Amino acid sequence: MSAPPSDPGPVAALLRRWRTAAALTQEELAARSGLTAKAVSALERGERRRPHPHTVRALADALGLDDAGRAALTAAARPAGGGPAADSLPPPAAPVFGREGDVAEVAGLLRSGTARLVTLTGPGGVGKTTLALAVAREVAAAFPDGVTVVELAPVREARLVLPTLARALGGRQLAGPVADAVAARIGDRRHLVVLDNVEHVLDAAPEVAGLLGRCPGLAVLATSRAPLRVRAERERPLAPLPLPAGTGAAAVAASPAAQVFLDRAAAAGRPVVLTGATAADVAAICRRLDGLPLALELAAAHARYLPPAALLGRLDEALGSGGARDLPERQRTMRAALDWSHDLLTAAEQQLLRRLAVLAGGFSLDAAQAVAGVPDVLPALGGLVEQSLVVAEDGPEARYRLLEPVRQYAAARLADAGETEPAADRATAAVVDLAAGAEAGLTGPEQGAWLDRLERDHGNLSAALGRLVAAGRSADAARLLRATWLYWAVRGDVAEGLGWVARVDRTGLDPVDDARLLLALAALRHAAGDVPGTAEAAAGAAEAAAAAGAGDLRALALVLTGSAAVFRGDLAAAGRDLAEALRLAGETGEAWARVHAVVAQGQLLLQAGDLAAGTATLADAERLARGLGSPFSLATLLNVQASLAALAGDEDGALDRWAEAADLAAEVRTSWTLAYTLPGLAAVAASRGLPELAAQLFAAGSATAEAAAVAVAFPPDVALAAQELPAVRAALGEEAFARAWDAGRLLRPEDVPALVGAIRRARGPR
Repeated sequence: MSAPPSDPGPVAALLRRWRTAAALTQEELAARSGLTAKAVSALERGERRRPHPHTVRALADALGLDDAGRAALTAAARPAGGGPAADSLPPPAAPVFGREGDVAEVAGLLRSGTARLVTLTGPGGVGKTTLALAVAREVAAAFPDGVTVVELAPVREARLVLPTLARALGGRQLAGPVADAVAARIGDRRHLVVLDNVEHVLDAAPEVAGLLGRCPGLAVLATSRAPLRVRAERERPLAPLPLPAGTGAAAVAASPAAQVFLDRAAAAGRPVVLTGATAADVAAICRRLDGLPLALELAAAHARYLPPAALLGRLDEALGSGGARDLPERQRTMRAALDWSHDLLTAAEQQLLRRLAVLAGGFSLDAAQAVAGVPDVLPALGGLVEQSLVVAEDGPEARYRLLEPVRQYAAARLADAGETEPAADRATAAVVDLAAGAEAGLTGPEQGAWLDRLERDHGNLSAALGRLVAAGRSADAARLLRATWLYWAVRGDVAEGLGWVARVDRTGLDPVDDARLLLALAALRHAAGDVPGTAEAAAGAAEAAAAAGAGDLRALALVLTGSAAVFRGDLAAAGRDLAEALRLAGETGEAWARVHAVVAQGQLLLQAGDLAAGTATLADAERLARGLGSPFSLATLLNVQASLAALAGDEDGALDRWAEAADLAAEVRTSWTLAYTLPGLAAVAASRGLPELAAQLFAAGSATAEAAAVAVAFPPDVALAAQELPAVRAALGEEAFARAWDAGRLLRPEDVPALVGAIRRARGPR
């Protein structure tokens, strides 16, 4: 046990003073308030400084405090100030009952550093996630550099755990040595990561342990049905909630299990008043459900139309059906609770619940409609939401999710019904339909909205690709990747996108689909800075498109072969390919290819040293890009214009263009273009005597490139950074440079436009 804090805080002082004045022991106060003696002790020792509001009310009632005393205790329990760590956590969905001692113990382990990897283990529905979030809120102040919650339930493979962590940290997917990049991002900062639902990706445990070894300020709180089994781990099994000690109203009211049931029944619209009869029934319900919070919550959802006695009768019937006998008792109890809840559904609701199990993570109303296979999904979906089996998420779009224990239960029901394959096929078809709309939407003014939509359905997109690859449906996978390559490239998923392309078997693909797949491969390699790989894949795409007579695909492929030739300095080959790309784009109406071909011609002229011709060509490209309306295309063009202006000595013009590109990146969150913008802004900041800001912007560019698996490969931009970065380091000195670099790696895209103002105000030479 860790030593108590030297200053236990105001809650501890008030609680001890009032308990002593009331002549109560800790055990007596615990009995009166419905808490545990361990929880009261933790409060008085200062191990828990911010009790939940319901805990404060219970203590005030037990101590008989007047209004002034209640106000004083409430004020003492309120944190002095929030903070980014606490504010970033999701708000509690419901009060946490009966876990005060658990929260204090786990929080003490993490806060003191006694354990840097704590795994909460227990059966599904026992409340591991709820406890983990409560602990995270409790210790947020001890981790000033952030608390990051990573939901792993939609992640299907252990190899994607660290990339998913990177996305949650704000860096999205990483390429190459993912562990190196994540470790660099965290560094030695005090950061808490909550890994929720680890049981199906336990093979990632060594990577998690490796991060702990490399990041001395990192702590990890995991939830899992099984321990991770690594040396750094402190396992903390989580038991069900304490059951009523008796059947009287006072004993039932003091029981955490009953408190969960009563709170959720009241939330469902029919509060249960404890009398001699109802208290006994509620106590029996709690015992039958073994104190499992999710089972209690699901039962309470039906209290609005079934009084406790009737509810208990139906519960007995459902529990009697039992679950698999080879499962642990608690899992059988959970299965029984879910069986009972399932039996109260209509046939349409039962059918929809099991079919929704094929959706990964959250899902839209359209996706629910697609997998349902019925004309109108809303009545059944509304019933499932009302009965707490489907959660309606906050946000502008109607989106939903299944709690993971419910999803697993529904998946088993789906398999029993023999419907898994057709439901999965419908889910895949829904993603393919979504991608068909995205293919056009991603290249125009609605680009931001389509990127957001695909990002929300990232889990379903990955699941669909996995099913297509596993089923050998290479043509469908090729079309899906062709339609969504820009999403993978600009929202930081380059590594995962390349991984999916690599898994598609090209054998037997017709030339059109082969061209589509190779186009996706070439574009993603271009984003990753792989110039030779881009040239190879794009040449293959151009050849396949020519064989198929697909002029639009060939135009796109030649833009990429021409760009790769520009980057490697083969300007004659680049000129030929780009001229042909423009001809084909004109014939086929391929506006995207036309814009990017003209941008690449401007890059060619810049490389050739013809700045006047390059300026004129890029002016044409700007007109085309603004007409197209694609933020990515416009930001790409602006970056090239800025580089040319900088080479021509027009620093103000360069800054204006990089500033607009930064605004677009913040608006649409296009990490690929931002990786080019940030070093340019850094160079201008250095030129204007702002070396600290320059170092921060260079660091932000480096972090963006690492996190997004992209690379700055255009030679003039590479040369600019190579020239300016050493000068900035020398101007600051190593210690100040390191501080600025660390601060810069934490910058977000939305932070950059404000920094441009500081650069504009500093106009003097360095």
